[in-house]
Amino acid sequence: MTISQDATRSEVGARGTRAARSTRDAALRRTRAIVAGVAAAAVGLSGALSVVAAQAFNGHPQRSAPSPAPVAKAADRSRAPRVSVPRPQSIPSIDGQPAPLQPPAEPPAATQDTQPVPAPVPEPQVSGGS
Repeated sequence: MTISQDATRSEVGARGTRAARSTRDAALRRTRAIVAGVAAAAVGLSGALSVVAAQAFNGHPQRSAPSPAPVAKAADRSRAPRVSVPRPQSIPSIDGQPAPLQPPAEPPAATQDTQPVPAPVPEPQVSGGS
């Protein structure tokens, strides 16, 4: 092969990849448009079906509302019996009582041990096997 034949092949290959890219991009655009259309149709169909269902099923029948309870007048309130609420129980004061906790006569002294006692190491668990 000569150099000119290699150059021609590379140009054809470059054109082929460009064509493949544009074909792929066009297919992706079509796919995106189809997906968007299907999603919009699903939303519209859902709304339409909800309207149909709302018209088909009216819900509970309405009953006549009961008449409101009569409002008590000021004269009626004055005749109501008075309610007596007992006073709170007496609570003894704490003033003369000693404090429940007293501080120690001397603060605790620090220990001279600089090495802490190591905690016992638990034995490893061994399975029973099968």
